[in-house]
Amino acid sequence: MFELSQLLYFVTIVEQGTISKASEVLLISQPALTRSLKKLEEELEVELFNRTKNKIILNENGKLAYQHAKKILEMTSVMKNELIVLNKATSTITIGSLAPAPIWALSYLLKGKYPEMKIEEDIENEDSYLIDGLKNDQYTLIVLNYPYHNKDYQSIELFEEDLYLSLPPAHPLALFNQVSFNDLNGESILLLSKIGFWNEICLTYIPDSHLLIQNDETVFNEIVRSSALPHFRTNITLMRNDSNNRINIPISDEAAKIKYYAVFHNNKKKLFQFLKKDIKNIDWKKIKT
Repeated sequence: MFELSQLLYFVTIVEQGTISKASEVLLISQPALTRSLKKLEEELEVELFNRTKNKIILNENGKLAYQHAKKILEMTSVMKNELIVLNKATSTITIGSLAPAPIWALSYLLKGKYPEMKIEEDIENEDSYLIDGLKNDQYTLIVLNYPYHNKDYQSIELFEEDLYLSLPPAHPLALFNQVSFNDLNGESILLLSKIGFWNEICLTYIPDSHLLIQNDETVFNEIVRSSALPHFRTNITLMRNDSNNRINIPISDEAAKIKYYAVFHNNKKKLFQFLKKDIKNIDWKKIKT
């Protein structure tokens, strides 16, 4: 019986027009392609091309064989993709979140509850992208900053994250009990990238500030240790690692106080229902990123 590779080679020859062009596309030698084509014809017990001295021309047998070969290859691709999706759905939990903190917590809890499953993580700024991803099974669970009301999905309240300004004691703003975004607008502020929608909040509420964005966390931490530049912390990062050599001042604006919600399909209720209780008792100091 013929092999899928033979069908692929045959289809490529037809679509490229010549064995030499198909050879270049497939990165296979012309003699090897010719042997594969000859073997396929032997298996099918018909000739697929009319051969002349300088070229081959697809005959009626070949036209019918090409139609069937295309369908078989397409069905094979569909089968492979569906199996990958099914395997991922049963062995992988993919989390999409607006910010890092929920991913830290959820990954920690899910790995403890389901050690046999793979946890994948993704941070996206746009809630619409996350919702679409949940609906098309790109994500198993997403985290939004509001409850998602849809009869097919459930929302579980997770926790609140509040933004702080972290600065050295000698900084003029260190004398305040709290600060606002308006107080910070125009300041030079160190900012770590890949913090989701927090980046957008900074760009929106302190547009005149000079944001020194760092992609490398190691470099970011070194600049924090060696400079007087302010940077942002949150109540969550402070619970995980409270630095003693800086003053951490809460930001008073409502936009700096975010409540997170885990959202998942009703058919995943059994998988994620434990989060409602366990998230309230989480020990942030145990969570490593």
